[in-house]
Amino acid sequence: MDVILSLFFSQFNLACQSWKATLVGALHNAGMMLSMVFTGWISDKLGRKPAVIVCAFGGCVGVFKIFVTNFNLYLALEFLESFIASGLYNVGIIMLVEVGGETKRVTAGVLFSYAVYVGEVSYAVIAMGFKYWKYVIIAIYSPMFIYISYIFLLKESTRWQMIRGKMDEVKATFKSIAKTNKLNISDEEIDAMSDEDIRSKFNVQLQKERESMKDIIGSRSIMTRLAVSSVCFFTSSFLYYGLVVNAIYLPGDKYVNFILSSVASFPGDLIAYYCLNRFGRRITLQCGYITCAVFLIAQSYTPETIIWLKVLLFLIGKLGVVVCFTSIYTYSMELFPTSVRGSLFGWGTTVARVGGLLAPLTPLLAVKFTALPSIIFAATSIMSAIATSFTPETKYLPLFDTIAQVDAYKTDVSTHL
Repeated sequence: MDVILSLFFSQFNLACQSWKATLVGALHNAGMMLSMVFTGWISDKLGRKPAVIVCAFGGCVGVFKIFVTNFNLYLALEFLESFIASGLYNVGIIMLVEVGGETKRVTAGVLFSYAVYVGEVSYAVIAMGFKYWKYVIIAIYSPMFIYISYIFLLKESTRWQMIRGKMDEVKATFKSIAKTNKLNISDEEIDAMSDEDIRSKFNVQLQKERESMKDIIGSRSIMTRLAVSSVCFFTSSFLYYGLVVNAIYLPGDKYVNFILSSVASFPGDLIAYYCLNRFGRRITLQCGYITCAVFLIAQSYTPETIIWLKVLLFLIGKLGVVVCFTSIYTYSMELFPTSVRGSLFGWGTTVARVGGLLAPLTPLLAVKFTALPSIIFAATSIMSAIATSFTPETKYLPLFDTIAQVDAYKTDVSTHL
């Protein structure tokens, strides 16, 4: 990676202006933040499939960076590529959860997380193999041209289609599923099913009126859920990337510590999968945040001479963060109704990016007081654990499709208390 960066600096004569290199990351993050909100809105209005295709295929814009010789133009392409492609992260998991259905919501979230980890590892392998930054860009972005085939291969989320009344398209998708999986059901039998029977089977309610921002703001339940999920998204991202950065400041070999910190993500998702299914979403989040807070504070006050204990406590804290990161993705999906899930989830992940932007600054705090970063991490963890007390447990709840359903559920619960 050092070789790649040095060649990049040489290409654009940045040796004496290293501050310019930080603009690349800053503009990339700015593009991501805008993309999260915009793509979420598009997926709610036009569908999940168009948003996925535009983001995935649009990401190939990044390959044109290899032809750029002007640094300002490179920055513009960096921003454009991030703005177009970053929303795929949001829409991809939304579509996966909706296609997975109510019984496979946790599995869908965990599979998506592992796909991200595999991508991170693959990137590292590609960078180590090619060395030259232009070859790395070609290897990473060129395959994205393949996503144009999704126009023909990818099916729209049937849940989104159902609430929008696109039942002919739903039946066409069911016929394709039956044919592909060789199910014992004919096209005629699918055509004979009434629209209401299909919605009832999948516990989906038709959206009779389009819901706007006014409806979101006017719903106390939705705004409470949005506020809590935003806090949790910020904290999860702040902790995750903060611990990644701070891993190299642990005593011992910094490369080994960084690798151990990355490897801790894999068992963390398995723990999240078990706990989310066994105990529920809210309690898993709360325990994850508390675990993170306790062990990070403990490691910060552990003597530097006991290296193995200090690293072990740090890794357990990192494990708690991974559990929280995976859990908040699943939990927020279930908190928001289908009609505005893309928009509100996009807002949550935008707030997460703010946490990710602040995380690299935390090592500077250790200059004043060594334990200060851990204290701040612990404080935000406890704050998020408390915040989740204001939202319902969603393990046994259906996936709501409209804001009206969420409000009706809140009213029904209040009536029976």
